[in-house]
Amino acid sequence: MANEDSAFREVDQELAEERQWELFRTRGPMVIAGALAIMIGVGAWQFQTWQRVSNAETQALEFRDAVDLLNTDQDGARVALGAIAEDGGGYGVLAQFHRASSYSRGGERLKAVETFRAIYKNGAASKPVRDLARLRAAYLSLADGRAAVLEDLGDLSESDGAFAVYAREISGLAALDAKDYQTALDIFRQLTIDIAAPESVRTRAEDFAALAASGKAGVNISGETRVEDLIDALGEAIAAGDGEAERPATDGVVEEEVSETETDDASKSDAVEGESETE
Repeated sequence: MANEDSAFREVDQELAEERQWELFRTRGPMVIAGALAIMIGVGAWQFQTWQRVSNAETQALEFRDAVDLLNTDQDGARVALGAIAEDGGGYGVLAQFHRASSYSRGGERLKAVETFRAIYKNGAASKPVRDLARLRAAYLSLADGRAAVLEDLGDLSESDGAFAVYAREISGLAALDAKDYQTALDIFRQLTIDIAAPESVRTRAEDFAALAASGKAGVNISGETRVEDLIDALGEAIAAGDGEAERPATDGVVEEEVSETETDDASKSDAVEGESETE
């Protein structure tokens, strides 16, 4: 009886081994191919991650060097910033912004406006960066008339973002410049009671409202020194917003590649901006 049980077990074992071998012959190649595919995929992902991080670090260094160069060679710095902007990525948007700001500081208004417009039309840039670019472009477009200003502002005045009050202030200036004193007066009076607006905006709004009221009453306010002073003060306030713009993650690649290095890179960028300019 024991011999029969032993024989049955041996037969069962042989059958099990034969089934396993048959299973391996039919499905083994697929399993091996799947394992190889996983290994290759993991290897490719690791290589791409390393490459993205390496490119981000390289771009961060190039960006820092280009911004530093603004202090000594603006033309060369603009070329370098333009090259970084063409490469795209998070630092590409920042490079474009610094390039536009350098044109503005250098008195090249039309080039500055063109560059700021390119930024806010770039769907890859983050919304705060696009909004700030709209604001900078609209302020510089005051010299081109009300239509150009309103086109640059878009719907920024009606938004609930951080730059909305400045957008309304610029639209009021455009109305004032167009001698639409009633519209300007309405805008500035509303700003004076807007508790969400910074105190400096409310203070300027009171002065602008007084000028609009004078213009409405028939007083010639063209060439008023106070107007120019207020406009300059507004420009400085808007320019100061450059440092507050969030670091743009312009695409999924940037978000992944900066995930481990973004803190260091952002602090480098903050240090560079602080050392090179406070707009």
